[in-house]
Amino acid sequence: MLAKVISIVIYLVMAIPLALIGILFVISVILFPSKMNMFGRLTSICVLKCLFVKVRINGSIPKDKSMILMYNHSCFIDPFLFAYSSPGKTTGITAVENYKLPVFGWMLKKWNAIPIDRSNINAAKKSIAKGEQAFKDGYNVIILPEGTRTISGQIKKFKKGGFHMAVNTKAPILPIGSKGAFSFKPKNRWYIKPGLVELNVGNIINPDRYDELGVDGLIKEVRLQMKELTGYELEE
Repeated sequence: MLAKVISIVIYLVMAIPLALIGILFVISVILFPSKMNMFGRLTSICVLKCLFVKVRINGSIPKDKSMILMYNHSCFIDPFLFAYSSPGKTTGITAVENYKLPVFGWMLKKWNAIPIDRSNINAAKKSIAKGEQAFKDGYNVIILPEGTRTISGQIKKFKKGGFHMAVNTKAPILPIGSKGAFSFKPKNRWYIKPGLVELNVGNIINPDRYDELGVDGLIKEVRLQMKELTGYELEE
């Protein structure tokens, strides 16, 4: 009951500050489009603070080379966590439905996020190809291999597209486990529980192992790392 009361208070009190943050972000990106990543990170910090989410990054994400960053997906605040933690030039692949959301969809377009329609195989292949080109252009590419948010809290089965991208481009894969975001607000609960979210950085999987592992082996290794990094069980 207390968590529900706290949530209502936070929603009411923080509605105006969050709206102002969104407006300032939009104005900043229009005026200074080349600073999109910087403004995205600053905006994410402000949003997370307004929601009373404390973030701790355990480990370091290399800044000197591009790679594929793979996160688990458990909460609506995940995009802010990604923007908060990702260094340098970064983009990502996102569900095409997100492009249709007011304001957030506009933000994704400005961020050059790549929409993917998993119900259309040919369109999905084109999205993967765009992700490959982004990596070649020096971007980190964020992939959510589960595809959608978990409902149970377990690590869902992975889609193969991001792993084919890694093999095709010889891009290193860095698994990053988000622990605590699911407790903050799972998909099927309206109220929040402010607290700590840990982003646990895993071990880089380098391309020289891709021939040995293959796509299925890569999926298995990343899932096992995710289990260790988050403490969540693997969905069968």
